[in-house]
Amino acid sequence: MTALPTWTDQLRALEGVAENLIATWRPDGATEAETQDMNKLALSILADGYLCHVYTDARRPVFMPLWNFACNQGGPNPDYVYLTTEVDPAGVYEISGFRGTTRFVEITQQESEMTSPKHFERRTGPPLRVTNDLDELTIGADGSFRVTLSARRPDGHDGDWWPLDPRTRKLLMRKCACDWTHEVDARVAINRLDDPGADMTPAESAGRFSDLAEWIDGMIRFDMQLVRYYREHHGINVLLRSQWIEDAGGLAKQAYYDGIHQIADDEALIVEFPVPTECHYWQILVADDRFSTVDWVNRQSSLNDFQARVDPDGWFRAVVSRQDPGVHNWLDKADFPWGILQARFYRANEYPKATVTKVPVADVLKHLPPDTVVVTPAERAQQLRIRREGAQLRRIW
Repeated sequence: MTALPTWTDQLRALEGVAENLIATWRPDGATEAETQDMNKLALSILADGYLCHVYTDARRPVFMPLWNFACNQGGPNPDYVYLTTEVDPAGVYEISGFRGTTRFVEITQQESEMTSPKHFERRTGPPLRVTNDLDELTIGADGSFRVTLSARRPDGHDGDWWPLDPRTRKLLMRKCACDWTHEVDARVAINRLDDPGADMTPAESAGRFSDLAEWIDGMIRFDMQLVRYYREHHGINVLLRSQWIEDAGGLAKQAYYDGIHQIADDEALIVEFPVPTECHYWQILVADDRFSTVDWVNRQSSLNDFQARVDPDGWFRAVVSRQDPGVHNWLDKADFPWGILQARFYRANEYPKATVTKVPVADVLKHLPPDTVVVTPAERAQQLRIRREGAQLRRIW
């Protein structure tokens, strides 16, 4: 009988993970700050791997936090709380809880991790496109709901039921809030009904622990490749409709726009688009060149349809820059020389064309309408205090 790996064996397997990622990210050499930043990202995805891969399994599922401001990978949308769990497509599950008051809560069935190279290597057919909305369900007066998830409706079951696709191995939940301070997040539990579950065997636990080096490398490397794909295929300082990410497993009713931002510290990008006349939700964000969203707790690196100000002509106009341009719709790109600019429109009646214009940051107001909403330094500080409070009030666990 082969002995299972020791703690030292498992940690030794993690050696070199961050160094290999740095070599890909900065082939000409990384600064000390960049090295520590990648170490921090790798450590966060290690923690993420424990929660989402080592701890939970399909026999005893639990929705665990996936991407958030601490585990900032995959270009997290700051308006979303992402949670995931494993499921067995042959199993019978019950999802229950309380709906809350957020804009929407959807659960997407996945074959595997969406941001993993293996996800695409193993795919042999069209992507799995099954997403369910809690608002499809019977919601009680107290906000409670209960739905069965299984390959076929159980005999005698006359309550809410969602079919479970035979390819499904994971569920990804997105809880979307726009007014972070006042909207109440859903509370959701999952139980398996056809199998009481059992503890993982020591071999299973060890095997999952041993997967973590590949988990970290695959998750981060995939997103670095994706950013470079957009640089090559979408171009610099643009914002174009992205068919790639929609095909990869994004929300079926959501259109993504992506492009690269690359400007000097004294420059700015003015991003403009007409807001659809009907749109359940829209949002825009800036991320770095690893697809880590710029720190949205402490910086205004994203805006949604509640936070933004739309001009009287129905157009949204924002300024991307390092320096604060003094306008309400500022997207703070921080110190990153280049990265991703991403927008999304969910359940819209039309998908607009976006324009991006590079200007000196000192001349921003010359290129914006005269009635553009501006802010003083004191108003910006208050705006950021409200933002920081709201981000912490979200239920990310």
